[in-house]
Amino acid sequence: MEWIKGMSVGCVLLAAGTAVSAPEDEGFSLIWEEEFDQPFLDDDNWEFLEGNGQAYGLEGWGNNELQYYTGRPQNLWLQNGTLRITAQRENFAGYDYTSARIRTKDRFAFRYGRVEARIKLAVGEGLWPAFWMMPENDVYGGWPLSGEIDIMEASQDATYVSGAIHYGNRWPNNRFNSQGIVGDFGNSWHVYTVEWEPDRIRWYVDGEFFMGQLQDSWFTAAAPNDPNAPFDQEFHLLLNMAVGGNFVPNPTPSSPFPKTMEVDWVRVYEQFQSPWNGTPAPITGRIEAEDYDYGYEGQSYSDQTPLNEPFEYRIGNGVDIEVCSEGGFNVGFIRPGEWMEYTVVVPQTGTYRLDARVASQSTGGSFRLLFDGQDVGASFSAPVTGGWQNWTTISSEVELAAGEYVMRWENLSPSAQQYNLNWFAGEFLGGGCPADLAEPLGVLDLADINAFTAGFLNQDAASDLAEPFGVLDLADINAFVGSFTAGCP
Repeated sequence: MEWIKGMSVGCVLLAAGTAVSAPEDEGFSLIWEEEFDQPFLDDDNWEFLEGNGQAYGLEGWGNNELQYYTGRPQNLWLQNGTLRITAQRENFAGYDYTSARIRTKDRFAFRYGRVEARIKLAVGEGLWPAFWMMPENDVYGGWPLSGEIDIMEASQDATYVSGAIHYGNRWPNNRFNSQGIVGDFGNSWHVYTVEWEPDRIRWYVDGEFFMGQLQDSWFTAAAPNDPNAPFDQEFHLLLNMAVGGNFVPNPTPSSPFPKTMEVDWVRVYEQFQSPWNGTPAPITGRIEAEDYDYGYEGQSYSDQTPLNEPFEYRIGNGVDIEVCSEGGFNVGFIRPGEWMEYTVVVPQTGTYRLDARVASQSTGGSFRLLFDGQDVGASFSAPVTGGWQNWTTISSEVELAAGEYVMRWENLSPSAQQYNLNWFAGEFLGGGCPADLAEPLGVLDLADINAFTAGFLNQDAASDLAEPFGVLDLADINAFVGSFTAGCP
């Protein structure tokens, strides 16, 4: 695993067999898809780009390519639920090769999320298939001032695929960063993925991470003071298969044609903040510090360094997580201004003791917990424990109303103070709703009324709420309901 900074070109080997989780399990929601299950290409989703590029100011498509793109069925058609782009050797419009190139410009564009496609690459001399993204509106000017994100480009023998970003200044002062992965990708299906966040971009093949780019590895001369530019605007999608050009050797007269690349589907997901493992954590259980909500930097967490420096857990995010002596992991290297958020459930209104497990070598530190942005008085001082893995538990008592919240851990320590954080937990101490007598808590139903009636019959004075005392009547019931409403907002 390698994160890239600055201009670079390299490759890594494809590791074996990591299961690919469903994006929905990691806080992603599907916002656009193309399954290619209709008889013809959907004009509402795709536009053909035809010719030699001259009509777009890119003769040879900017790369000295040899093909002439067409919208003919000889070069692009749909069959058995897949898109097929075919490169042909033929004399057409003065060119020796034809192929196809399509894009979603003016039909679909997005900013930030996860985009992926399942593709079967063709193998052959001179082939240059690609799945990539270009800016929808060139906010910062023409290429590469507004950037380019290449999700997948393949070598002609399909033993090497790469990703890249293009950025910087106008040619010849343009810049690019690229990283590749080695494997057998020819004539077999693989999923090519990019996860794009405001401050980082990650590339995967079949769920295997092979490249990452951070915001300090790109820039645009058009907005030198914007650290996220040019990759902070909407981009659209492109699919094509070129022949020859600057990326691959040109085919020879004996190179076999036609050659077809197939695309099974293309999907785009938006990332939203959501609970770790998909379920809000009960405040009365243990909440591991490293299991903060799904989401990107500034959405579910904020970390002052771009990398998860120990690379132990959730390596794509910026929160620094390390192996813990008590098992599992802990959050460390805590800096001023950092925060993490957790979606939690408070089961019933009342008083809670909130615990935190901390360690500090020599300085201690401080933090607080906010609930939906509100300061409820959950302030903590982490003591000196004499070691980064010498753990102790600290506590704070607060009043909480029943409900679901986003709980934010917020570091209050200056840079001179450092501590580690292992977990949070809560315990209900009592109080709260005086009339919420039966589960489900927070709901007034027949179970609560039965419990109230049983208490009266057992001569529980707490159930005798209204005159005349000693008699269970409508006045007691009304007082009970009023008590529930007042105590259980």
